[in-house]
Amino acid sequence: MTSVQIEMPDEIASEFYRRAPHPERRVELVERIFREYFSAHNAAESELDILNQNADELNREAEDVLGYQVLP
Repeated sequence: MTSVQIEMPDEIASEFYRRAPHPERRVELVERIFREYFSAHNAAESELDILNQNADELNREAEDVLGYQVLP
């Protein structure tokens, strides 16, 4: 197991140590935080998926911008 140092603002560190005063509890807390985060944020939704969902609007904006670049 690799040891990792994490820097965080003092107010977050204080809350972290308050909620998990013992090192083994800190590991459990971090694991729970990551599990909850990744279960709430669909990993399948990639940047490409987001672009595809907004393709029509992005294309309209691109056409508008290109319209300003046409030489008379």
